[in-house]
Amino acid sequence: MRRLLAFAAPLVLCLASAPAWADGAADPTASTAASRRATAAFEQKRPYTVAELSLGLFALPGADVCIASLERCEQGETSIAAGIHNLYRLGRVGVGAGILWATTLRSDSAKGVDALERDHSRRYFLVEGVFRYYAFETEAVEWWVGSTLGGVVVNDSWTVKEDREPYSDTAFVGPRAATVGTEGLASGLAVGGEWSFADNWSFGGLLRYSMWFLPDEPERSPTGDYASLKGRVDTFDLGLLLAYRIAL
Repeated sequence: MRRLLAFAAPLVLCLASAPAWADGAADPTASTAASRRATAAFEQKRPYTVAELSLGLFALPGADVCIASLERCEQGETSIAAGIHNLYRLGRVGVGAGILWATTLRSDSAKGVDALERDHSRRYFLVEGVFRYYAFETEAVEWWVGSTLGGVVVNDSWTVKEDREPYSDTAFVGPRAATVGTEGLASGLAVGGEWSFADNWSFGGLLRYSMWFLPDEPERSPTGDYASLKGRVDTFDLGLLLAYRIAL
């Protein structure tokens, strides 16, 4: 639960501050004018931009997750994911880019002497381009299909009890974990919908399927541990969206 709260806190802060930075002005009159311009652009199908936040579940149902050794693998895992996207809207077409963070909800024991109490954790980071086509539109609801293309980094970390529960508060130079980063390509297809519940605000959801192409040979850490994912990996992303329209 503490890991979940720590991961979600930055997203909550972004939601709280979104209206201020989106309008780009502290003066209430300027903010109202910018809001009216964005609303008019949406209604008149003129170009505008969208700042979007997402939060949801990230699943790798068929992935072979190999932690202790390459011969001892477990299948599948689920993570919590948060993302930020910026889209340029022109009619029914939206193009843009974004980033996505995800962290596994489980902590696995790693190989080593029992007295060390070694643990393994994994995080994901994606940078991607986004294309969407809004195939169905009403006054308040939009449905879209889209695709993504970008890069992914899988970060495996191994710690011992002394790393997680240091004997003192003294800060030592260097990391407190052995870490391996695995880079690869990621491409996906997505569907989603959005409901405009207020001027320039919309709420919705998405379902995305992605393919990751990672190296066939897993990376190895200085401590002899192997990266937990390799080769082609299928992923699913089920999330909620909160978006704010911004006038150009």
